[in-house]
Amino acid sequence: MAPHSTQDADKYPPIGQQDEEMIKQGIHKAESGFDDKDPDSSFDEADGATAADETNFNPNRTFYILRHNLFSKEIFIIDITSALHVPYTGGEITDELRDAARALSENKTLASNPIYRFKAKHWWSSERSMFDAASSTELATWKQGGTSWSHAIISFPPQSPHSTHPIVMQNLKWYKRTNEWVRNSIIYSWRCDSKKKANRMTLVKKVGAKEVVAGRYVQRWGSWVTGGVLLVDGKEEDEVIACLTACVMLRRMQQRAAERTRGAGGGGGGGGE
Repeated sequence: MAPHSTQDADKYPPIGQQDEEMIKQGIHKAESGFDDKDPDSSFDEADGATAADETNFNPNRTFYILRHNLFSKEIFIIDITSALHVPYTGGEITDELRDAARALSENKTLASNPIYRFKAKHWWSSERSMFDAASSTELATWKQGGTSWSHAIISFPPQSPHSTHPIVMQNLKWYKRTNEWVRNSIIYSWRCDSKKKANRMTLVKKVGAKEVVAGRYVQRWGSWVTGGVLLVDGKEEDEVIACLTACVMLRRMQQRAAERTRGAGGGGGGGGE
């Protein structure tokens, strides 16, 4: 795929002075702890992924969701599976792996050849389409409301190999960060790893009473500007759906930052990646 001449501007939208101030406030908030009155800090055992079995979690694909914000019309995802030489050793993604992945995301050759691409007509559009970047084949359509607790409706073309039916992705409760959906009668969810680790998420697959880890995501602390590394175990969840639902979670993160700013006059979030 040929490099896009305008891709850098879309992929790395400029951060204004107001966002820079939000970044500083977000970092301070991360270091000083959460305000228990902040709905985004609401957390209980159902939010964590500690109960999920990761014994057989064996990610076979490593992606990087390139940096973007609430106003980005496009989101790009690159495949760094073969380029990343820091191994995943189980449990939480290490800072070393996260930072090595981030360094690869800054490689112009890799960044200009994404595997997946999301595009919206306008930054304020509630609908985005996901494409195979090499063939421009549309893989899914993602429609989401303007609030962090809005349902996300994901539709697929006829005869899609990724899902035979639409997916509705939603918060378990409006003030919780856990999001859940059903595909082929199996329940999946993205969960923040803990109250103080909103930048780390685990993809969980539930079959009967058993929960297993299907993916992991991590970025540097951030909510206004997001982007990070995603590990996917393809035998537990389709990689297209894993990438798409991770992006839904990042948009919710951005929306929460905007909601907190409107409601409290600040405290948005961190620096992304």
